Amino acid sequence: MTKYLIAFAILFSFKLVNAQQLQLTNALVVGQMDRPEDKFTLEINLAELLANEGINVMPSLNALKQGASASVLVSDSVSKILSEKKIDTYLLVNVRGYDRKFRPTSKFEDLSKELESSHLFPLYRDEIVSITFEFTFFRGGKVIKSELLKLGNISDRNGVIKKLRKKLPKMIKHWKK
Repeated sequence: MTKYLIAFAILFSFKLVNAQQLQLTNALVVGQMDRPEDKFTLEINLAELLANEGINVMPSLNALKQGASASVLVSDSVSKILSEKKIDTYLLVNVRGYDRKFRPTSKFEDLSKELESSHLFPLYRDEIVSITFEFTFFRGGKVIKSELLKLGNISDRNGVIKKLRKKLPKMIKHWKK
């Protein structure tokens, strides 16, 4: 009985996180990728798509020195720079996996621990047919929303970016509400 109650509480809290209206007006985009070229490609494309929808956006690459750890993004000095640029939302993006159905993450660490975590999946791997991205939004160091985007019929790295650029604007419109 107790484990059912705990499971219900976890499910309810996860539904509550995803039911909130995001009202996204600004974001620091953090691509959680191990390969620098994947991180750059993902952050720049996301920043462009968000800016096209009128969202004040900054890629983390503009706030970090080359090779610096993403955990620096929660330091006082970087937080001050972000607040001066009127950015209070962190958008963490990573590849959740390939070729399966995934559920959004239901257990989150605080922002600093999430920034320190590593994600081993690249933007493209040979012989995959789909890729799932996870978008996690933080304000005040806490998760406010997490969402998945699955892209199918992938044949190469450029195909991943092309499909992402096609599907993501619709999601961004919902994030602005």
